[in-house]
Amino acid sequence: MKIGFLRPALISSFCAAALTLLASCGGNKTAEAAPAAGKKLHLVYIAKGLQDVYWKFVEAGARQAEAEANAAGTPVEVTFDAPVKDGDADGQITMMQNYIAQKVDGIILCPIDDKALVSPATLAHQAGIPLAVGDSALQYNELVSYVRTDNFKGGQMAGDELARALGEKGSVILLRYSPGSASCDEREAGFLDAIGKHPNIKILDSKNYAGQGVDSAVEKSGNVLLTYRDQVDGVFTPNESSTNGMLLTLQKMGLAGKIKFVGFDGGQQNVDGLRAGAINALVLQNPKKIGYEGVRVMLDYLAKKPVEKVIDTGAKLATKANLDTAEIQDLLTLPKK
Repeated sequence: MKIGFLRPALISSFCAAALTLLASCGGNKTAEAAPAAGKKLHLVYIAKGLQDVYWKFVEAGARQAEAEANAAGTPVEVTFDAPVKDGDADGQITMMQNYIAQKVDGIILCPIDDKALVSPATLAHQAGIPLAVGDSALQYNELVSYVRTDNFKGGQMAGDELARALGEKGSVILLRYSPGSASCDEREAGFLDAIGKHPNIKILDSKNYAGQGVDSAVEKSGNVLLTYRDQVDGVFTPNESSTNGMLLTLQKMGLAGKIKFVGFDGGQQNVDGLRAGAINALVLQNPKKIGYEGVRVMLDYLAKKPVEKVIDTGAKLATKANLDTAEIQDLLTLPKK
């Protein structure tokens, strides 16, 4: 297994917390005990952030699984939580520490950083708390399950669609998301793999990052478009905030609809951009299913049922032509509470 590292500011506090937790849990406890019959289970779902609409869909799926379990006679409470600031890996580390100290029955984590979150994941395992991972990979082996989109395939879908929209020729930009985000790393790699199979398409730039949040994405999109404005024919962005930031920048610069644009994820502004022709296509994940399956697989594991080690929740390509179909609208519509 690969062991990650904590940021320097957190090392001393994390080590102190680890020693306290291990002492209270009796040392290296690696085997989870079955919950007592009739005991109300407490699961925690830790998302990456709160700003993107994507996470509202993930929570809706988790709530559906919670409701179904309670209705079926398995008492469970799911706490859905995330750092206040999107992309705050240190915040996720602190949350993990806190929930381990509370001795919750299971944690479903969507790791912001595939290395930095390894240390608290190890601590959870040592404390006897099972851990599943959703949305994005973690470089750690002791997991109940990994619930995810096939992100490499999703990136390939985006690359092939952008090539089609360009008529198989032109120059394109990949604006990456953020270092350490395994899911977006895989989408970006898939995109480059697909584009590399279209010999008349040139990559102008694939080294710049949009960064965390829409504001950062607007700034970085503006910088890269100013650099390549007279050369670029198409762009790809790998998540909701980077797609939204690029859309806003293209609109502001008068380039919307003139530069071919494929993005990842929904959100109302991105969907409106697709409908208006400013975005050519969106690769849509199934975040409701990511939330649902994370809770469902953890409950199965705690009930000593067989579980799938990897659960692929699928992805669809949304275009203006199929935007109003039931299949696509289901991925874009939050369930009514």
